[in-house]
Amino acid sequence: MNQQSKIPSLEIRARHIAKLKELNRRMDKHILDLDDLNALLEANLREQRRRIEWWREEK
Repeated sequence: MNQQSKIPSLEIRARHIAKLKELNRRMDKHILDLDDLNALLEANLREQRRRIEWWREEK
């Protein structure tokens, strides 16, 4: 219970910061990929709705 936390060395902190920056960059890329997929799905949904309306008007 009396363990004191140690401050990591500058080298270890620099490595951790570099890893965190890389993870952040990768997460940003995945978020952009998800945004692109979401835009594609929204466009497909709009087109599907247009076709349904056209089909209903043709009946």
